[in-house]
Amino acid sequence: MSDTHTATLRDIAEAAGVSVAAASKVLNNRGGVSEENRQRVLAAADRLGYQGRSARAFQRAGVGSAAIVIPAAHYSDSLFYEDIIKGVLEECAAGGLSVEVRLVTPSNEGGEAEIDDILADPDSGAVIAIGLDDTGLVARIADAGVPAVLINGMDRSMRIDCVLPDNWSAGWLATQQLLAAGHRNIMHVTLPHRLTMQRRLEGFGTAMTEAGLGFDPARHVLNLGEMGFDETQGRAAVIAAHKAGRLLDVTAFFCSSDMVAFGVMQGLQSVGFAVPDDFSIIGIDDVALSGSSRPPLTTMRIDRAELGRAGATLLLARITNAARGTNAARGTVRMNMGVELVTRATIAAPRKP
Repeated sequence: MSDTHTATLRDIAEAAGVSVAAASKVLNNRGGVSEENRQRVLAAADRLGYQGRSARAFQRAGVGSAAIVIPAAHYSDSLFYEDIIKGVLEECAAGGLSVEVRLVTPSNEGGEAEIDDILADPDSGAVIAIGLDDTGLVARIADAGVPAVLINGMDRSMRIDCVLPDNWSAGWLATQQLLAAGHRNIMHVTLPHRLTMQRRLEGFGTAMTEAGLGFDPARHVLNLGEMGFDETQGRAAVIAAHKAGRLLDVTAFFCSSDMVAFGVMQGLQSVGFAVPDDFSIIGIDDVALSGSSRPPLTTMRIDRAELGRAGATLLLARITNAARGTNAARGTVRMNMGVELVTRATIAAPRKP
């Protein structure tokens, strides 16, 4: 039998010499089947040209594969985005959807033409956009009406499913850790060029206000962009702030990312300060290097692989609904995932005057 439209689950089970239930577990990527029987089922499926429900759903939805769209600048930042991509690849593989990574540039650098090429690719049909904040590119994907999801990004028009960390809560919770340790003069070091960073800043401001400390951006925020620095230049920025006298009353730093926190620590240490004896520090992300910094960084952990898996799950559901003709009836999903405190060695009580 080679007709992909007539091979059934029972055919596969009989050809492999296993039960229908066992064949179903194998073809739906579930456990409970020996490796020997698993291989027999897969070999029988290949021999008979079996096409499972997922593949048929992809065909009906007009989806050959999915394009992982990520800004080229982010792709090089493997400390954060590599784990998200791994999660996407794992979930798509389990769902039988093939994917390919496509890098894009901002709208003003030709990104819209790149997105148009991706959307016009006859071998694709679905989009997984990771870390895409460019409103012009997001709008182009939304206008295309293809199954799509944004991961670590947000469609303000509410036309595309989104999954992202709860960045506001991450900022609020990180600040709470410093307040609980007794700090009242806290500075937030950030580069608020992305919506994710703006939300972390808002959470910080709310925590300070609720603690009765007020929130004055001129005093409480070290804006790397306004100082002419990028996220990797936290060391130079904090040294410049120290020389300018901006750190005289500060006892703690909440950094908008672990990468910023590493730079702040190195800058403070380079001018003779100790962490956490002189300054406490907390970051956000829990990248792989956080446990190996000197000292190990206290941070708010974002499960990046789970972000990727959750985003891919939303996309697979959207494709299934498109195959059934029910996408119009399903509202857009915006999923905020929680964060988790990872306590290490960079927070202590405020230094004595």
